[in-house]
Amino acid sequence: MIREFGTILDDVSQIVDLIVFGLGFYFSVELYRFKQSVNGRVWEQYFLIFLVYILCWLISSNVHRVYQSRRFMALSVEMKQLIKTHITTFVVTITIVTFYKPTLIHNRFVFYFEIVALCLTLSFHIMVRLFLQAWRAVGRNTRYVLILGSGAAAHTYLQKVISSPQLGYKVIGYLAPERNSLEIPYLGDYTNLQTVINMQIVDLTVITAPLSDERVRTCVDLLNEMGKTVTILLDDLVAKLTRSRPVDFDGMAMVAYDGKPRRPWHELAKRIFDVILTGVGLFVISPILLVIVIAIKLTSEGPVIFAQDRVGINGRTFKMYKFRSMVINAEELKAKLAHLNEMSGPVFKITNDPRVTPIGRFLRRTSLDELPQLWNVFIGDMSLVGPRPPLPNEVNMYDPKHRKRLAVKPGITCIWQISGRNEVDFEEWMEMDAEYVERWSLWMDMAILAKTVPVVLLRKGAS
Repeated sequence: MIREFGTILDDVSQIVDLIVFGLGFYFSVELYRFKQSVNGRVWEQYFLIFLVYILCWLISSNVHRVYQSRRFMALSVEMKQLIKTHITTFVVTITIVTFYKPTLIHNRFVFYFEIVALCLTLSFHIMVRLFLQAWRAVGRNTRYVLILGSGAAAHTYLQKVISSPQLGYKVIGYLAPERNSLEIPYLGDYTNLQTVINMQIVDLTVITAPLSDERVRTCVDLLNEMGKTVTILLDDLVAKLTRSRPVDFDGMAMVAYDGKPRRPWHELAKRIFDVILTGVGLFVISPILLVIVIAIKLTSEGPVIFAQDRVGINGRTFKMYKFRSMVINAEELKAKLAHLNEMSGPVFKITNDPRVTPIGRFLRRTSLDELPQLWNVFIGDMSLVGPRPPLPNEVNMYDPKHRKRLAVKPGITCIWQISGRNEVDFEEWMEMDAEYVERWSLWMDMAILAKTVPVVLLRKGAS
């Protein structure tokens, strides 16, 4: 069906898949009982696996966008998304169940269930797709479209419809001030709109003409009066707002534009992940933190923790915490060492910085000086993954394009950390952060965290 019913169809499709999983669990139990010659109520023993799998599927399917209109998705893409979702769900399920009750993984039941569930869902989605294609082939589930306007925009839209028959759209013709070269029936000028709608089936009206035209606005008012669905093909300027979304501001209709990908569920999962991991991490490494505190106290004067103003999301300032690795008058000595700076742009780095204490040098090489930032993550000033938070004076020297890195919450590690750190020049660093902002997803964070571990252990790019 068309996307105006997308939310309902998403829910229905998800519910049907859950029913399929239930059948898959039943078949898996019977298959396991037959293969292993096991008697008794096997399903009670492995029902936990089924429940965990369902929960993980609900999260993973949302992340991989499994439930969206089949009209706009190729079969290969749909199958790929399903397989990726199953693999993710399977791995997470095994991990959770192993931690809770390792004995449940000692046999092969979970593998039986995964194979059966995968085969059933792939088969079901293929059958649904074939059914919808056959349904449209006999003229059912077709949407009849009327185009208002002509020229390049109308031609582009028409070519998209013609090249994508799976969409189920059929253009009945177009209205325009004068006939154009479109290879569809010309139905007259805009004044013929009501006559066309009275005489023909029109499910959707696509406007490709400028809304600045008074005649087009009159048509929109008429369509609204008749309760018709209208789609407006945006002009070049507005079309750049590819991440626009409708907003109801206390009854005022507005359009919001997101300068970066907006994934609310990913963002919520990221925050939960940050809180859990840093909370557990701070507790587990507390003995290491105590040892570092004692070592700093015994080897140099001054406070153990170094708090520094940093710039966070959208220009907010916050105190970032680190174990002190420099002498207490490090900021005063910075101006005298400016000529030794090895980084381009508004960043200050020296390979063998004379301000660094002996214990501080070890902490920096091992990245242990960054551990207090786990507290910054826990309280919400930072995230585990995100562009490194810059100094206020560095931000003051940014070009507009550099400020893109401030569009997301800063983090302890990002693409820069796993790509050489101090071996990367400033402009390349900014490009890496901009790439992160544009491509961000929860799975990208997971990949960066996984790559950060060997980088830290091998001390790559640290100073």
